[in-house]
This record gives sequence, structure tokens and C-alpha cells, in this order.
Amino acid sequence: MLFLEDHARWLLVVHGIAAATLVAASTHHLLWCRHYLHGRFGRARAEQRFALIATGAFVGTFFLGNLLYPTYKVRVRAEYFDSPEAVAAEVQQRREAAARVDDPAPRGGGHGRIGLAWVARLFDIKEHWVALGCASSLLLLLLSRRAHPKDDLRVLPLYLGLSVVVCGTAWAGAVIGLLTVSFRAVGGAT
Repeated sequence: MLFLEDHARWLLVVHGIAAATLVAASTHHLLWCRHYLHGRFGRARAEQRFALIATGAFVGTFFLGNLLYPTYKVRVRAEYFDSPEAVAAEVQQRREAAARVDDPAPRGGGHGRIGLAWVARLFDIKEHWVALGCASSLLLLLLSRRAHPKDDLRVLPLYLGLSVVVCGTAWAGAVIGLLTVSFRAVGGAT
């Protein structure tokens, strides 16, 4: 039995909700920062609140993802993505099930031929980018409290750059995470 494997499905749901919150908050933050390019800081207080929400969501999502990681690494990556035999067996099962119900277009075609190791590699790359995004969100929060562009325009390029990194990594993490789960999720059939 793996660490928290019995709770993986619910952790994944909560992780998804936290990720949706992160995407929304980081996107709002970036959109509200765009006015700073024109010297308009009227929404600075609300923007600083979004920096706090985005950082909290990033840290929470990252923490939940790390709780899920052992189960993902063994049950999804090792037992499925890195095993062409497992993928081929599932494709065959889907074809047989489709044939029993006279489904003219069985799903899963092609996975057995090309494998899914690329999904695992993409997920690993995402993990590195998300770690960078989490650290960037902490730095952005610190800047929003200690050296906001409304007080010192010299930090504006760094502030906007960090906002872009936080938002971009949040979106990339969410999309790649959904892509990964579309093939096989923790807590699913193995």
C-alpha cells in the first residue's frame, strides 16, 4: 500500500479544485496588472489580494500534488504510461467491449502502437515548471507587500514578469494535468 493511496481519488478532486482556483486567481492577477503599464494603479489593493489568493492556491495545489505523487508514480506512470504492454492490453479490452455492444468506433485505437511514455515525460516537465511557478508566486507575493510597482516603478518589469510566469505555469500545469488524467488517473482502474 502506498502513502495515501486509499485517499487518492478525493485528493485528486481537491487538487483539481485548487488548480482551478489557481488558474482563475493568477489570470485575474495578470489581467489587473496590465493597467500598470499605463501608470494606472487604481486597482492595486484588489490586485494585491489576487496575489495572495494565487500564492495560497499555488502552494496548496503544489502540496496536494506532492501528496498524490507517490500514487501517481507507481500506479499511473510505472504500471501504465511506462508499460506499452499495459496500454496494449487496455486497448484490446476496449475493442472487445466495443465489439460486444456493436460499437462501430472503438476507443483507444493507436495507443498500443505508439505507447504513452510521452505523457509521462510531459508530466515530468510540467512538474519542474510548476515548481518554478510556485517559487515565483511566493516572490510575487513578497513584492506585492514590500516593493509594489505603485511605490517604485523600477520593479514593474520584474513584477509583471513574475505575474506572467505564475499565470503561465498555472495554465500549463492545469492543461497538462488534465491531459494526463484523461489517459489514466490515480484511484482509477489498474
